[in-house]
Amino acid sequence: MRYLGALLLVGACAAAGFARTAALRRKIALVEGLSSLVRHIRTELCQRGTPLPEMLRQASSRSPAFAPELNRMETELRAGQTAANAAAPLLEHLETQRDLPETARALADLCGVLGRYDSATQAGACDRALEQLDLEREALRRELDEKGRLYHAVPLALGLMAALVLL
Repeated sequence: MRYLGALLLVGACAAAGFARTAALRRKIALVEGLSSLVRHIRTELCQRGTPLPEMLRQASSRSPAFAPELNRMETELRAGQTAANAAAPLLEHLETQRDLPETARALADLCGVLGRYDSATQAGACDRALEQLDLEREALRRELDEKGRLYHAVPLALGLMAALVLL
């Protein structure tokens, strides 16, 4: 029975380390998805001049991970809200739940410009947001590269040490 308890302790510690690296991978995927969304918005602005609510409707069908937030934003924009007000729930979710404050800040700056200025100014804001998102993604990838193995090894070693002490 002691061996089973020790095995469970080691397994739980190893799972905690793997969960941390999985969370980093999810953050990277989220930032990449947001970059794709901003690129879509920039393309629509520069090449087609598509109205913002229509862009969000198209983007929601192209990025299912953000579809509920984008649909809510589209509805609020059609009701007369500004892009900054319509995006507030998504930005708050990114900052608090996903722990991506830099990403939320970059998107907040972008949303402050969308729908208010000419297409060249909006495209420039998209470019600045893309730069910030690229920096955030690279920082997350560096953290994963530098600390990924550490997140696996340290909890596993601690679990083994605790199991040895308990045996």
